[in-house]
Amino acid sequence: MKFITQPKWHIVLDYFEWRALVKDVNEYLKQAVDEDGCVEVVNELLLKIIDASTKKIKVMA
Repeated sequence: MKFITQPKWHIVLDYFEWRALVKDVNEYLKQAVDEDGCVEVVNELLLKIIDASTKKIKVMA
């Protein structure tokens, strides 16, 4: 049996963009809790964003 591999996505964010993303996902989590929505997926996403590794890259301008 062959398994289909899912593509991985890499997004480059600066600190301000990362904080805004965490804030927005957290707000969505609060909204999902209020509406009794599916919070497990949002929790996993929030943990992935918070625990994401950092890597220094060179930017060619």
